[in-house]
Amino acid sequence: MKEIGIVIPVRKGGNPRTTLESLARQTLQSFDVIVSWDRKWNANWARNKGFWMVENPFVLFSDDDIAWEPGALETLHQALLEHPEASYSYGGYFMPGIGEQCNAAFDAGLLRKRNLASTMSLIRTSDFIGFDESIQRGQDWDMWLGMLALGKIGVYCGRRIFTTEKRDGITYGSGVSWETATRAVRLKHGLV
Repeated sequence: MKEIGIVIPVRKGGNPRTTLESLARQTLQSFDVIVSWDRKWNANWARNKGFWMVENPFVLFSDDDIAWEPGALETLHQALLEHPEASYSYGGYFMPGIGEQCNAAFDAGLLRKRNLASTMSLIRTSDFIGFDESIQRGQDWDMWLGMLALGKIGVYCGRRIFTTEKRDGITYGSGVSWETATRAVRLKHGLV
């Protein structure tokens, strides 16, 4: 059995070429790829649907336009092997016009104030709690807070793991402002 199941949600008109090409260059090649087509619902629905096909010990959710650094999977995997207390490992990423993101060490108190990890994080399959399909933006922060409430923590792998362009998608094309999205997540988790 391969170590990682990679779920790539793709909406109509999307193309996972960027992601697949960068995955082909990974130093760790012990993974299966599951492309989950978002035919009528949303990316969270497609992620959850794809997850049900994962039989690997670890799951990674990757948007279809992520340019993974060549050692990203190996770094994320090694971080979880070295930290058995952690349920997920995450790394930083770069987005032109936005800059470096998600490059802080895990801290539960800080996580309650702001998101620390992107959706593109490696999760122990047995600890995955699912994405809330009603969340239109901030789905990753919502899930990490849900896992934290169950005592499940993350670990920062210590480096940038991918780059991506600012694009029309769940983060910037949902029609929901960042303020509205964070307020909804805070309210759901009693952080208001």
